[in-house]
Amino acid sequence: MYGMRLTKEGNLNLDAYSNDNDLTLKTLSYEKLEVLDKFINVPMILLNDKEVLYLNGGCLEVLGYEKGSLAEDKPLDLSKLIPDESSIEFISSVINNVISPVNHRFTMYNKCNERRHFELKGEIVIYNSEKCILATLRDISYSKELESYIFRISELRRLMLEVTRLALEIDDIHQLFQLILEITLKCIEGGTVGTIMINKGDHFIVGSQVGFFDDIKDFKLPFEDAFLYRATNGKMDRIAIISDLMNSNKYYRIRTKYGEEIFIKSSLSAPIYVRGKLLGMINIDSIENNSFDEDDVKTMEFIRNYIEIIISNYLLYEEKCHLAKYDYLTQFYNRSCFEEKTGVILENAASCSESFNLIIFDINDLKEVNDSLGHLAGDEVIKKFASILKNNIRKTDIVGRLGGDEFVGVFFNTNKENLNKKFLNLLKKMESQTIMIRGKEIKCTFSYGIANFPEDGATFKELVSVADKRMYQFKKEYKAKL
Repeated sequence: MYGMRLTKEGNLNLDAYSNDNDLTLKTLSYEKLEVLDKFINVPMILLNDKEVLYLNGGCLEVLGYEKGSLAEDKPLDLSKLIPDESSIEFISSVINNVISPVNHRFTMYNKCNERRHFELKGEIVIYNSEKCILATLRDISYSKELESYIFRISELRRLMLEVTRLALEIDDIHQLFQLILEITLKCIEGGTVGTIMINKGDHFIVGSQVGFFDDIKDFKLPFEDAFLYRATNGKMDRIAIISDLMNSNKYYRIRTKYGEEIFIKSSLSAPIYVRGKLLGMINIDSIENNSFDEDDVKTMEFIRNYIEIIISNYLLYEEKCHLAKYDYLTQFYNRSCFEEKTGVILENAASCSESFNLIIFDINDLKEVNDSLGHLAGDEVIKKFASILKNNIRKTDIVGRLGGDEFVGVFFNTNKENLNKKFLNLLKKMESQTIMIRGKEIKCTFSYGIANFPEDGATFKELVSVADKRMYQFKKEYKAKL
């Protein structure tokens, strides 16, 4: 072996050694390593393609060992410290091909058998007449974890933005639930199956599912039997990990698509709140025990915040779309929507030489109720009439509110005689009943007029005009009988 010397700057200079391939390498001995350990206060390692030959004090410390706890005279099997086969192959390649300097990132096991991330920087040297790598080690676990976290959050954000975009194209909220669940399962590595459960007061129903058989859709979970309910002592206010479901007192054996006797064993469950109310919960489940950790909780928390915003926005949009079509008080079509639908009906009826009947309904004496009891009482009368009318028409009939106390309906596959008989019978029934509003009994009755297409008109305006006149004539005759 040749000697070594330290420069004035404190850098190590090793004497040259020529190998069989006429490549100049540096050589060192164990004594020189001890000098390095004394003068260079950084973790250092010496290794060949099979063994770790030397670890200095700094390296022992970052790996969680005390000095002298590893036998200094006995090399360590490389695979015991470095679990990644590709890294061992890399080390072997650079040594055999004398690729220097060496710069590589890899993982090593520490004393607690935990994986730590390191950056190795060094060069090929000769030690005991064989080629080795002498390098410094820098623990980059924190930066690696941070890098991984930033990447994961960026990917999560990208996926949630994609869900937000796709939500605008979805017509059914259950499709949205399915999309959310599928994306969440992709983000939680330990998950194999999952559900979104919807709160129905005293129980939950399945809003969407992945990995179960279709018969789970009929499953009703009592509120107090939910894993999340029990894990949070009924508060349902946080994300919970249930590591071993089999130990639960109330465990439902629901079949998964992984096998008839393969059930979920652990779960990551999160409540979903919209506008301050519990909408339901999302459950990411695994067919293995202990599949989730605190990192999964953080990921789920991030996803949950987006989920609540996405669902809230969807419901708000759905609500606005509903209000754009329906009267908020009666849930019948509003005037503009009814006219639009009637326009289509008129075109189809004209082209197919079909007929239909349009009826104008007017609630009797609503003005007197408004004047004596107030408009809120009048609203109750309107809602009562709408409810009665809704229960006495067919699903194929179309009804809208023109405004105030007037309603309009389109009725197919019938004639004036049958409609007259139908609504006269309904009127007699309503005359014999009263509704109680603010301690006062009120009769809710109505007048109506019928117009036929194409007999009485060819446009919506013409039909309404004819039906309106007949309604007022009916009202005049009806009041005269009282």
